[in-house]
Amino acid sequence: MTFQSRTTLGRVSAYLRARMALQGSGLRVAPFTLTFDTASADPSRNYATPDDGAAPDAAALSALVTAFKRRQRTPRLEYIGELAPAVLPFLLTEGFAAEQPLSLMTCTRDTLAGDGDLDGVEWKLAECEADLHAAAHVQNLAFGITETTPADVERLVRVVGQGGAVALARASGSRETLGAGLYSPPLGGVAEIAAIGVHADARGRGVGSAMAALLAEHALVQGIELPFLMTARENEDRVYARAGFSRFGELVAVMR
Repeated sequence: MTFQSRTTLGRVSAYLRARMALQGSGLRVAPFTLTFDTASADPSRNYATPDDGAAPDAAALSALVTAFKRRQRTPRLEYIGELAPAVLPFLLTEGFAAEQPLSLMTCTRDTLAGDGDLDGVEWKLAECEADLHAAAHVQNLAFGITETTPADVERLVRVVGQGGAVALARASGSRETLGAGLYSPPLGGVAEIAAIGVHADARGRGVGSAMAALLAEHALVQGIELPFLMTARENEDRVYARAGFSRFGELVAVMR
């Protein structure tokens, strides 16, 4: 690991923990920081992150598991494996199972190559409640969730209110929503591009990669130094690489 890549990973790791506190649900169970979503039991919204260099023992893990069980949530961790190499082997001996790791990718203004000029697509920032509801709805549909709740919209309201941005892709000349995405409220010059969802009828047109590039460009213009995103599959890496993103590490996820 080069000094530059370790510095980038360290900034993202610090950001992920700081964001838990910003969400108002951060809980400290040393050497872990935990976050819980009272409106959703989705494991991706309820997880822990270890400190960089952490080497937890059985007592610390027991306290973590108890905190999850008290809230009727499944114990789960997300973190940058290279910065806490002792954690995964320990968790695997304690009944946790590793999920597919997520690639971490970033870009600069010089590398961005996404083209937002797609035939039949218009772009806008979502700020009013109606647009934020449309964004939440298409994001949910893209991930197989048919119902959009007030809590889904409120999450996006918080993103915008805390300095992040939500973007919509719409069919030209109509209010048909083709896709949506966001970048999270920035902390220390870092922000995550996330929740990019494209309606099934609009896939294969480059909407997702263009959305990521436009959000990254907007973030960089706003002074965010390190926009990053996470990808779950190798084909997603290739899609975002064409838009100007490059891989700099991976996020480990484990669950019991």
